[in-house]
Amino acid sequence: MTGTTAAKTATLFTPETANRALPYVRAVVEDLVESFARLKAADRERRRARGKSAAAKADEPAREEAARRADEESARARADLQRILRELESVGVEVKDPETGLLDFPCEKDGKRVLLCWKRGEDRVAFWHDEASGFRGRRAIEPDDAGSR
Repeated sequence: MTGTTAAKTATLFTPETANRALPYVRAVVEDLVESFARLKAADRERRRARGKSAAAKADEPAREEAARRADEESARARADLQRILRELESVGVEVKDPETGLLDFPCEKDGKRVLLCWKRGEDRVAFWHDEASGFRGRRAIEPDDAGSR
């Protein structure tokens, strides 16, 4: 979802450093998920308010006001979302799904770039996958992976 080239190469985590960053990241992810939900709700409200049913036409001023409020909330939520994405990117974390709070922490294992994977609600960073396999290719971090960079 996000990620500049600089963010994808600047910070490498180990399982230990990813887990140390997790209390901060977890708090920011709560804001991320909340902002994304606000954005989706505002977009749904805007579509509903701009619907063209006969009943909606009868109450045009109220419909336009609801659409205006939804546009304003959407803009606020979008700005919050962009700020939060930049914040996570600045620590080197890659957001994969803002709705569920799915993140990757770049890591190097056996000379290859891999991703330590964490999802909102998990107690710790306990999985990794290569770049090609994504979430479906998650594997448990083994004790000998602790020194991965």
